[in-house]
Amino acid sequence: MEAKETCPSLLSQCIKATASTIAHGGCNYLQDVLELPFDLLETLVMELSPLALHALHEILQGNYSEEPVARDDSNTRKRGRYGIFDQAWERLFKKRWNEEFKREQINSGIPDWHQLYCEKHLNECFEQAIETALLPTFSGGIYELTVSDKIMMTISHDQKFTDDWKRLSYHCRRFGPHARYLRLQNVLCVQEMAELLIGCKLERLTFIRIIAQNQVDGACMLINQNRQTLHCVQFIRCQLHPGSMNQVYDSICTEGSTHGLQILNFISSRFFETTPPGLLSLLSSGRDFKSVCFRDTKLQQASAEAIFQTLLQSSCELHSFEMSDNYISTWLSDMSQNSNNFSSLPEPAICLNSISVLNLRSNNLDQNDAGDLCFLLQKMPNLTSLDLSDNTLTDEGIRYLIPFFVWAFGKVKPLSDLSLESCSITDKGFDELLKHCLPVFRESLSKLSLSDNRLGSTVAENMAKLMGESLVKELKIEDISLGESGFEKLRLHLPKQISVSHINISKNRGKNEAAIFISEMISRAPHLVSINAAFNIMPPESFTVIFNALDMHFKERGKLELLDLTNNPQLFISETTSQITKFQHRGNPVVIFSRRPAHFQIMLHDDDP
Repeated sequence: MEAKETCPSLLSQCIKATASTIAHGGCNYLQDVLELPFDLLETLVMELSPLALHALHEILQGNYSEEPVARDDSNTRKRGRYGIFDQAWERLFKKRWNEEFKREQINSGIPDWHQLYCEKHLNECFEQAIETALLPTFSGGIYELTVSDKIMMTISHDQKFTDDWKRLSYHCRRFGPHARYLRLQNVLCVQEMAELLIGCKLERLTFIRIIAQNQVDGACMLINQNRQTLHCVQFIRCQLHPGSMNQVYDSICTEGSTHGLQILNFISSRFFETTPPGLLSLLSSGRDFKSVCFRDTKLQQASAEAIFQTLLQSSCELHSFEMSDNYISTWLSDMSQNSNNFSSLPEPAICLNSISVLNLRSNNLDQNDAGDLCFLLQKMPNLTSLDLSDNTLTDEGIRYLIPFFVWAFGKVKPLSDLSLESCSITDKGFDELLKHCLPVFRESLSKLSLSDNRLGSTVAENMAKLMGESLVKELKIEDISLGESGFEKLRLHLPKQISVSHINISKNRGKNEAAIFISEMISRAPHLVSINAAFNIMPPESFTVIFNALDMHFKERGKLELLDLTNNPQLFISETTSQITKFQHRGNPVVIFSRRPAHFQIMLHDDDP
């Protein structure tokens, strides 16, 4: 017997009709809609499209514009109605951007889903409009850019929308006032866009590929309009010509005054002046800076010294400072000589005293910089995270830094995160580091990265000692030339229980010994969450070793979430490898692997020293 179709109720028909009317602006009684009984309003709100919900939400916010709603507000009626809208926006955000929804849940304390939806939608409109604006055939202005029917369908839930609604300008006016973060490519950084976004209260702005003067003008106009609320500005892949930074400085504060920026980032951008006066003025006038970043800006020694000296003489309590991927070898020694061995630094220098995260990765620093670096680092009592990777410090540089490491691991707020990847360290440098520092970092060091250093198999015993006698939670020893003998020694000296939760042993050509080591790690590390063992040339027989270890681990309710075995093509030749897919964590496979075996000649090449 065929199932009878259920006739829609009168209530459901009324709800849908009202929702459609609101969506298309035909309802002149939105205020009355908000006065509906709570259960009816809740049912209606959950049926609304984003465009209709946005219209109703603005009316609700207007009712309480002079009395902002807090999450713990005692006005039950007000809180209840806001709660309905929060739930509706959360549902719509999750439906449209599920992955971003998960990240927002993790990163945000109490997310404002309406605000997040508006800014995410507007940024998506910008990305799509850029594709049109960059076409050689397009010669119009900002007001002629439109969004796709797909986006319109997403926010209106049907096809009844006008051409005016498709214009980017419409979306700027409707959703812009509620956005707090915008990313603008160069073609959108113009005066017309700034005019469309008048009335916004932006807190974060990212400018991408600003090159021309009219784009600098547009960016500065946007900064100026939001100077009271703006706390983060980023420049990505921009070319900042002479005078550009003076404009940026003038747009955010008047001469002699201070500004409220907390985060200032320059990423893969270029300054066409050695020491841009506008940049130095911007840095010196910032009292609220928490994070400053110069990544891949191709700074030279003179620029680095000027920037650093400016920050040292400021009164900002900087928490994070990054100067990475630049050409600043010897800048510390030059600054030391010019400053009479740092004697001119304020005592205590507020900026140095507050820094907790320092990133000096890939700056062409070498052993000759290590002595001055050691002196400077010891003026940072709150430093907890240090990245010196991709600098050719060598064993000699590590020896110069040992006094700092001993001090840093033993201070009140100890160094807990240290990255020394690709620093040309050998087994001698590692052994000396461990000899002096292991007694003091037993309980303080949480993350250590030594990847891409030719440590060799001889460090295995000391590496096992490190894993057993410290509380390191995250250990990266990728591509340190352990080889089969290194994994064997590491396994033989591994203590019965270790505290590691994340370990990267990839690119070490461990073959079957790597598989045996993995099985031992799984059984001896009760808090193990992830292992990266890619590129270890494991043979087919390693599969059984790993499978048995995983089988036992999950029978005992283990916590492993990820085992990366990619690029070990011989490992999964057997037809029985499909069995490994049964190991899952929250519905996701634990083991990542390559199914397709590589050609025999390629395998030989992979193991060719």
